[in-house]
Amino acid sequence: MFMNTGWQPFYEQRRTGFPLFETVGAGILNSGKVPKRWMYPIDEYNNNRVNVEQAVKTQYASVDGINGIMWILQ
Repeated sequence: MFMNTGWQPFYEQRRTGFPLFETVGAGILNSGKVPKRWMYPIDEYNNNRVNVEQAVKTQYASVDGINGIMWILQ
């Protein structure tokens, strides 16, 4: 991943499981799991609440969280 963008390792890990990230230690949150997705921003809820809630309900079992697995990764 040398000389790639800063987010490239995250996207590759999410897609392939490699590289292996160290997920132990005092500063690690999320129960030691690497997040799988971004949550919808507050502005999206403010401007498009009905559609965002429907999307979250159908895709993520009504939980807009960072551990939900997107359809493209399933």
